[in-house]
Amino acid sequence: MLKKTPTRFVRWVATVVVVGTLAIATTATVAALYHRFQHNRLINSDTYKAQYGKWEVVSLPKDIDANIIHSIVLPTGKVLLIAGSGNDHHNSDKAVYNSLVFDPETRTAKRIDTPVDLFCSDHAYLADGTVLIAGGTGSYEVLPDNLTHAGGYLTIRNEDPDHPGFVPKGTTFTGKDSGKVYRSDRDITVPAAVKDPVTYKVSATDRNVYVAAEATGTDGVWDRNDHYLIGGLSFAQQQNLYGFAPEMALKKKEYQGIDAAYTFNPWTETYTAVGSMGYARWYPTLTRLPDGKVMVLSGLDGAGRILDGQTEIYDPATGAWTERDDLRRIFPTYPAVFQTAIPGRLFFSGPSTGWGPAEEHRDPGIWNLTDNSFQLVPGLRDPNMLETGSSTWLGPVQEQRLLVVGGGGVGDSELSTGRIDLVDLKAAQPVFTPLAMLPKGTRYPNLVPLPSGDVFITNGANDYRGRGDSNILAAYVLDQQGALHPMADPTVGRDYHSTAVLLPSGQIMTDGSNPLFADKKNTLPGKFERRIEIYTPPYLFKPDGSTMARPVVTGGPDQIRRGETVTYTVGTSMAAFPDAAEVKSVRLLTPAAVTHVTDTNARVVDLPMTRTDSGVSVTVPDNPAIAPSGYYMLFAVNSAGVPSVAKWVHLG
Repeated sequence: MLKKTPTRFVRWVATVVVVGTLAIATTATVAALYHRFQHNRLINSDTYKAQYGKWEVVSLPKDIDANIIHSIVLPTGKVLLIAGSGNDHHNSDKAVYNSLVFDPETRTAKRIDTPVDLFCSDHAYLADGTVLIAGGTGSYEVLPDNLTHAGGYLTIRNEDPDHPGFVPKGTTFTGKDSGKVYRSDRDITVPAAVKDPVTYKVSATDRNVYVAAEATGTDGVWDRNDHYLIGGLSFAQQQNLYGFAPEMALKKKEYQGIDAAYTFNPWTETYTAVGSMGYARWYPTLTRLPDGKVMVLSGLDGAGRILDGQTEIYDPATGAWTERDDLRRIFPTYPAVFQTAIPGRLFFSGPSTGWGPAEEHRDPGIWNLTDNSFQLVPGLRDPNMLETGSSTWLGPVQEQRLLVVGGGGVGDSELSTGRIDLVDLKAAQPVFTPLAMLPKGTRYPNLVPLPSGDVFITNGANDYRGRGDSNILAAYVLDQQGALHPMADPTVGRDYHSTAVLLPSGQIMTDGSNPLFADKKNTLPGKFERRIEIYTPPYLFKPDGSTMARPVVTGGPDQIRRGETVTYTVGTSMAAFPDAAEVKSVRLLTPAAVTHVTDTNARVVDLPMTRTDSGVSVTVPDNPAIAPSGYYMLFAVNSAGVPSVAKWVHLG
């Protein structure tokens, strides 16, 4: 049975206070004040912190803070916080896009020039330590009551194998049957058609764009299929480049993606444009591959339609994307797709966020890239509640044990689950098995792999976007045997658009949250949470209040290679406690790059070790599917479970 921490006991049990006569306050008020005093005294006590840890709220100045959606830990020790337009269409309308670089040591931040709306993009580290960021927001949704012009998605088809078709924003599309005129809301390029070099057969290429009627209201509605002539083209061009659409209606306009991609340099703190994707994507997933390339999956396109399985791969050597039609596979948006220990095999664990068919393409399974086959993996509890769940490895990635935690029904469903299930991908026939259960159904749980191999679980909400004041102020450590250990309660609620990351100090930082409402009755609009909260785990506190002695990693290489054995000197942060340098394990942890409780590239890599007179010798795995090239935080963990401050190393 999961035990309640003393802080929860204090919170839940009313304190009876005898105050005598007090003219300026009621007995209930004094009782509440006394309750708060007792609670604060408890959570700040040395013994409590040594058992449960401690949270600290950080509020940035009003001229700096922003609606943070994405958090990326940088090899400089700082954290890139991306807001983009911050789920605020007014910012989008004015092209106001924000990013911050936050220094957790000084608790300060500065704004970074942000070129496009990277709100709801995704990101993955490249081998050189730069961060690839792809997709984002082209346009916000518009509800039917706010639409003044009918419109919809229109497919532009290009049958010309020799020329791509560029269609600028504002181009007219005239229906052949209706005679009605519509205009596109963004630039779009349709690649040249593909000609088979053997058969000379030409396969047309398609791209979607949103168009709106020139006429207002119902005058712009057309409820049937139609073909469309594209304005500004010659008669000959119109034979190869044309549009078609099922209808033009006064229906909800969905969010639209962008095809832009950038790298962020942690050392210069600047964005640089790289080649655009072939498809606009909003809510995509970027998964690193063993060869240093990055795969992008899913997302809503430039017309707000979920992509029909188009897969692209980014090559850092060329800065370009290649569409892989042989790897076409449909996933819901922000799918949790992980690289397994076998090159050419990925695993979709089931969690996703947002858009996609409710009954299709949501089952977990192993995706074999050699033949594009998909092997379903059964056994997951509450399989209808995977949306807004989270997933990560439990223990070192070499063990190939993957978690699925929490989640809810598709869309704004009230359903949620506290399920924590585990799959062993090394098994001949992988099957999910129950591991643990959170006390409440939890959407948006943030999962943070720890240097020990355990996983920190925090925050979330019982209902969609915290509806009904259902944010969960709780945190746990899930150990590798499946036991949940309650930690100190966070003080800031986090639901949709929240993140949590491990800092090089061994602390954990949470930010963001985008509740739908601000009250239990769901009558007041919610306010985006801009406060940061930093958690210091109990492994950094001593019961007597003195400073915890930690291992200190020195005297070893900053550059390492697969398969080699390297030696590090390990000392202690306090000479009076030499046992602190007694190392039990050495681990590489990927720096977090998380959004929408999704970071499919997070992993803990165990480095097999032997002790030396002055420290440890460790062997780097030679499998790039286990440890892809790039920057890592190297932690030494002693026998008391206390980690060092991370040493940044580059795996070449």
